[in-house]
Amino acid sequence: MAHSLVSLKGTHLRFVYVMLHDLNFWDLVSSKTKDLVSKEQSAHFYEWLKKEADKLNVVEDQELQLDLLLELSKTLKLPMRLLDDPYKVMKQCEEIIDEAFLQLQKQYKDFAKAFDRFPEKNKVKFLVHWEMAQLYTHMNAQQSKPEKGTETAIWVDEILMFVEHLPSYQQEQIKEQIHLSEWIAEELQIALLEDAFAVFTSIVEKTGFGFYKYLLQCFSRERPAAAFAPQEAAYFSWMTNPDLLLSLIFKGGGILYRYQNLLFNKGLLPMVLLETILPYLADGAPEEEEDLAVITHSWNQRFVDYRKMLRSVNEMVQKQNDWKKGLDILREELKEEEAVFRQTEAYNLQLREKLIQMLKQDPARPYFGELSVKNNRLQEDLKKVEAKLAKQENAKKGIVRSVTTFIKSSYHQTEKAQIEKKIDKVFNEISDLVLEKYHDYEPQLIEEIHRSNDELAQLNLNKQEIQRKIEKFTEKLAEVKQQEKQMRAAISDAEKRTYGLSQLYKSEMEKETNPYMNEL
Repeated sequence: MAHSLVSLKGTHLRFVYVMLHDLNFWDLVSSKTKDLVSKEQSAHFYEWLKKEADKLNVVEDQELQLDLLLELSKTLKLPMRLLDDPYKVMKQCEEIIDEAFLQLQKQYKDFAKAFDRFPEKNKVKFLVHWEMAQLYTHMNAQQSKPEKGTETAIWVDEILMFVEHLPSYQQEQIKEQIHLSEWIAEELQIALLEDAFAVFTSIVEKTGFGFYKYLLQCFSRERPAAAFAPQEAAYFSWMTNPDLLLSLIFKGGGILYRYQNLLFNKGLLPMVLLETILPYLADGAPEEEEDLAVITHSWNQRFVDYRKMLRSVNEMVQKQNDWKKGLDILREELKEEEAVFRQTEAYNLQLREKLIQMLKQDPARPYFGELSVKNNRLQEDLKKVEAKLAKQENAKKGIVRSVTTFIKSSYHQTEKAQIEKKIDKVFNEISDLVLEKYHDYEPQLIEEIHRSNDELAQLNLNKQEIQRKIEKFTEKLAEVKQQEKQMRAAISDAEKRTYGLSQLYKSEMEKETNPYMNEL
């Protein structure tokens, strides 16, 4: 089977891939697609198959060959092995054949007996014979027309024509094996209806599997599939009849209706194996182990790419941890810087307040022009308001007078507070002016305020720099998280595409971690 797989190429390979991988049960039986599979327009299904196959032209043959091998293993729920050399590819294919053989043996009572009578005891060839006989039986039921209650068999004339072109000794050998007295339509028809399997195997034993290609070509000449390339038409022409396809899927009650979505691929599996193996046997391609290297190469490349992606994710996780640690350090630094800034700011405010109070209380303070004039005017207004408040305080007699006095006093208190606020503003401006131009006024205090201002400015720059780094680290962390998300999606896609990839990787990693396991 392994050699059959690598000899399957081009459109035929893509047909087989679509048939197993993309064909959905509802594409065949749902009312939405009844036109696609109707008897009157059966070519629609073949055209759909061709269209889906054409979509895969961008994928290289060896990639699809590997995907087909993986899908067959997945459908049969077989454990995968590392396909890193041709021998392992062959072993995986042998297990696929063994499992398919076992399932057919469970499904058909006469399967095991037929294999016991099969002289070659080659499971691959036997499966092809078996499925071709099954296919012929179903085709015959679909295509032949009983007349007057008598069963008929299709392709009798075509088979007779094929036999006529054989050497006479081969004709005699085959005739003897299938117990014919003469090569005539009546006797061949009876033999086909009684045991098509025996007729087919006897002919193929003498002439080769090209006989089956000939049979399918006979069918394709009368089907719309003949419009396509002869090679594909020969092997796929029977699929132009969707009723035939459905009957093959449900043959022998192998699939319960309610389980069709779960088991649909298993229903198609024997046909997929037939379509994979028959062209190789019919065309007589030579067996060369080097051919299997293409599947090995594709597998190794996927395994290497998968390993790189996982390592890349680990590196991204490590980067995120580093960025997070860096963020924690920066946030702690910012917290400390803010604490020092608050302390320095409080100290600076105290120094400024001390300077303002000294300026307020110092009658010998310098003259500050309009600010001094404004201060004097406000001081006079303040004195007038305070005098009014004192007068109101002395006038508190009687209830009515007390209420009136309280209202006036509240008004004057508000006025006083506004004036004092203006005075504070003036002295704030005066203190700024002193710090700017009058360095000789309380030089030690002014020097300390300037030193404190410089320290505050530096602390503010430090805060801004730390905040800039935090923003940068946060951006980097978000960027790496997004990269990790994208890479994990790619890893998930790789695992979905390559059946068994993650399990095999884990197994290999365990071997690397525990070398002694290789000795067990």
